[in-house]
Order: sequence, then structure tokens, then C-alpha cells
Amino acid sequence: MLTSKNCQGEKIEYLHQLILRLVGLIYAFAFSSWYYQIPALYSKNGLMPISKIEWHDLNQMPTLLQIGKNDSTLTLITIFGTLVGLLAFASSKFIKWYTFLILWVLYLSLYTVGQDFSQFQWDIMLLECGFICIIFSLTPVVGRELLRWLAFRLYFSSGLVKLLSQCETWWNLTALHHHFASQCIPHFLSWWAHQIPGELKKLMVATNFYVLIFGAIYFYFPTRFMRIFGFILQFIMQIGIILTGNYNFFNLLSIVLTLVVLDDHFIYKYFPSQIKEFINMPKTIEEFDLKKNNRIYKYSEIVICFYMTGVLIFNFFPYETIMQGKKLPFTVQDIGKYFLTEDNFTYFLLYVLTFFFFYITYFNLQKNSAKSTMAAILQTLIKIVVFIFMFSMSNMTFQQGIGIRQINSPIIPQQYLQQIQQYTYSFHLFNSYGLFRKMTGVNGRPELIFEGSEDGNKWLEYHFHYKPGKINEISPFVVPHQPRLDWQLWFASLQEQPSDLYLIHLVYKMLDGQNINDFVSNNPFQKKSPKFIRINKYLYYFTNVTEMIQTGNFWKRIWKSVYLPPISLQDSQLQSIKQQYGFESAVNKQKEQNTQLPLWTLIMSVIIYAFY
Repeated sequence: MLTSKNCQGEKIEYLHQLILRLVGLIYAFAFSSWYYQIPALYSKNGLMPISKIEWHDLNQMPTLLQIGKNDSTLTLITIFGTLVGLLAFASSKFIKWYTFLILWVLYLSLYTVGQDFSQFQWDIMLLECGFICIIFSLTPVVGRELLRWLAFRLYFSSGLVKLLSQCETWWNLTALHHHFASQCIPHFLSWWAHQIPGELKKLMVATNFYVLIFGAIYFYFPTRFMRIFGFILQFIMQIGIILTGNYNFFNLLSIVLTLVVLDDHFIYKYFPSQIKEFINMPKTIEEFDLKKNNRIYKYSEIVICFYMTGVLIFNFFPYETIMQGKKLPFTVQDIGKYFLTEDNFTYFLLYVLTFFFFYITYFNLQKNSAKSTMAAILQTLIKIVVFIFMFSMSNMTFQQGIGIRQINSPIIPQQYLQQIQQYTYSFHLFNSYGLFRKMTGVNGRPELIFEGSEDGNKWLEYHFHYKPGKINEISPFVVPHQPRLDWQLWFASLQEQPSDLYLIHLVYKMLDGQNINDFVSNNPFQKKSPKFIRINKYLYYFTNVTEMIQTGNFWKRIWKSVYLPPISLQDSQLQSIKQQYGFESAVNKQKEQNTQLPLWTLIMSVIIYAFY
């Protein structure tokens, strides 16, 4: 019988526990981040009120809010989700399949009604990962391989789509010349990372491609050392991203996914004692202590590993490209030839399936169980069917995401997969990934600056809590929190004119004299609302060290265009939108108090209960 102790010949009893508990923690991060933003975004007076959503049937809108269509239900979901996630993290007795089913249903309910503020890849990745964790808690052998496959798709796609997009900055390795300043919410370390010499930043881009594409392939190498090496590569890169950007729980979840290629022996030998105590791993495991490694074999693996790394980097990213500004010495057609041809892709998919079939058959049919041989065979067949279905569906979305039109599906025909996809799409069980296909802010970071005026001549700026505004201030480090309005305003700045309802609603609130303290860090019109609001688009650039010393400014900026011309509360178009979407007026609404429950008080109570 295959248990969590015997996956692929590697013991993963404690790894299994660690991954599930960390996923519970990430759920808690995600829910608690939503909790504090619900009044501003989804209450009756929020930017996109839940009460005004156009509702559909449960299959199209799978959410518990079908029962209570208001922000109070949403608040309860985030509180309950935070508590359940923390319980799963705090104690191994809570890492059950039904715990992760509850978390998945709650987050799906939240995501479904999130509208513009929930359309992010990490949200659907948490949903897909969370669903697999239900399977992982029931059958580690299947869950582990589905998580490995998800980790592979995430990294491999993220590397490949950058090249397939044919963005010049990726092909000439200058993407990081712009990325640190142009990302959604750069912080203090982002400014310092921007000061790194250009040649080193080019080398970092080249290394990024190597880690994402080839490091992901290492997850499926037959040798344990190479799989662990793939983990180390991805871990270092994710830590670098966390230190230089504000990507909420995304990189933390990516690291947890990558843990799946490890085993208990690695945790026992190399993880800090605090983590081993946390998962109740014994201080001494005789089997691991007595395990001898062939040093010659081990050192030969290390030599081969670094040789392969050097060959791949310097063949695909030669010295001339990094130091002399030349383009990469291959083309999009070459990528298609090596990675995306029907034969090569089919061979790889068959290899992944063989990788799974070999060890599940070998270990699941061992005679170390009280069950009969027939029961063991039936159990194995069920696991194979579950894996094949999940693998085939996710394989289709994976190939669609990297631009393959004729889907390679070795087992289930494409037409059947597409039919199933239509029914399962709203549940986000199978997704494609790939951030930063094209680098933004190449000619400067576009930033929207809201300004108010009483007379149309003197204009005062509003500044938000997280996004750049004042040139002498830098955004704070807020991981794992995601300030969703500030993120959406970054996407809005990439447009030429406003088209998002939440943005128009925000402008209306400013003109109407409503409380906007949840959105802005300073309101220059606290006592009297402005008569006019306008939005200018600026291009922001990081200063260099010399400029910083001389001026004390992190940013310099130039005016680019008018994003929204001056508009008043009486504007006919604004009034028409107000009537159409039912914006609340300051005259009609009563002053509301924040009735949110003290979340962290509840959390601490539950944690104390869990431990004692």
C-alpha cells in the first residue's frame, strides 16, 4: 500500500505535512488580506458593491454568496477562511481533506464575486493548488505528482511566454533595466536593485530564463540530485523576487509548490531545527543517519550538474549578448523546433506519465498491506484514473497558454477535454500561467495622479496608500498583503483613457465629498469637497544614487498626457453613469461605522485553542 511515507522510493511523511500546513498559512494570508479591503471595495458604499452584482446560476457563479448576497456574508467568509487556514497551519490534526475542501470552497466563493479586483494569476493558482491539496491529503502519491506538474507548468510557461511574446527587452536581456521601477508596487529594495550595473542585470535575465525553463525540466529528472538542484534554483529566484517586489503571497505559494520535489531525508539533513520541530520530525532518524552516499557518485552528479548549467547558459546566452548588447543567438522558430513540435511535446508528456505510472505501480502493489491484491489493484486504478483526468485537463490549458493550437493529448481526445472544460471553467481547476509576457514601462513607468481643485486653477494632488505618487517617498514592503485597488490603478495606467467602473466611481466619491480615507493616504479636501477632479498621466523613473543624495527623491517624473480631463459633479456623463449603476450619494447615505470584527483577536483565540 502506498502511503505518504513511500512516494517514489522517497519518504515524504513530513514533507507531506509541511506542504499542507504551509498552504493553509497562505490561504490565511489571502483571506486576511481580503478582509480589510471589503468595506472599501464591496460594501453598499464600496467601489463595486456586492449588492449590485448581476447574479447568474450556481454553475456560472459558484459562490456561497448565492445564499446571502451582501458584504456581510463576504466578511464572514474571509474571517472563517482565515481561521481555518491558520488552524491547518498551526496543528497537523487539522490537515484533513475536508479542511482543504472548505478552504477551496470559501476562496472560490470570494474569487467569483471579486470582479475587477480578483482577476490575478495568483488567485486562480491558489484555487488550483488548493483543489490539488484536497487530493494530496487523501492520496499523497497522486497529489504529489499533480503539484509537481503544476509547479512545472508555472515555471516553464513563465519562461517560455516571455520569449514567445517577442518582446525586445527579453530578447536583448534588458528587461530588468525597466522591471524594478515599472512593476506594480516597487519598494525600497526595488530602488536599490535598479542601481545594479547593466551587465549584471543582463546576466540576471539570462539566469532567469535558465532557471524558469531548464530548472522546471529538472523537476522530472530521474536522479534525485537534479530534482533537488531544480528546487534550489527556483527557491533562490523566488526569494530574489520577494526581496525586490510586492507580489503578495504569489512567490510564497510558488516556493511551497516547489517543495514537492524534496523528501524527508533532505528536510532531515538540511532544514532548520525550528521547522523540523514544527512538523514534529524526530531529532534522530536512524534510517537517515545510517544512509551512506557514494561520494564518487555524488561528486560526479555535482560536476555534471554545474557543467550542464554552464553549457546551457553560455550557449543560449553567450558573452556577446550580455556584454555587447546583441540579441539572443536563436529565434522564436528555434524555440518551436526544440520545445513545441508535436513529436517532442508528445514524448515529454509520455515521459511525465511514465514517471508517474512507474512508481505508483511499483509502490502501490507492494505486499505490505492487509488489503487483498484485488483491493490494491482497484486502489491503484482509481488513482491512475484521477491523475490521468487531472493531468489531461491541465495539459490542455497549459498548451493553450503557450500558444499551441493543435493540442497534444496522448490519452483523452481533445474534443472531450474541451467539452469538460466548458463545464469546469468557472471553478478554475485547470489554468494557464505566465507573468510579464511583455515588459511594461520601457519608456517610463506610467502613473495616474488624481488632482482636485476648487476653482479649476489651483490643483492639489491625492496620494494613495501604496502606489507611487510623491517623488520623495517609496512604497512600503507589504508582502503577503495585496492592496488590490492600487494594483488595479497600475493596470488602468496602461490604458489611454478611463474605462473601468471602479475608477469612475472613485472620482465620483471624491467630488461628492464622501469618506475616501480607505483609498488615499492624504485627502487635501477633508473639510470641503473639490469642485473639479482630473487625472494626469506621468512617466516615473527611479533616480540614481547621485540624484538621490542630492535631492532626497526616489523618483523623478515628467508629464505625459491628460488621462481624465477636469470633471465636476454636475457633469452629464458622470450623472448618467451614477444613475445607471446606482452610485450612493453623500446626501442620501447615513454615516456608517466600521463594524468589522476584530480579526486578530479571533485568530489568537483559535490558535490558543488549537495548541492547548
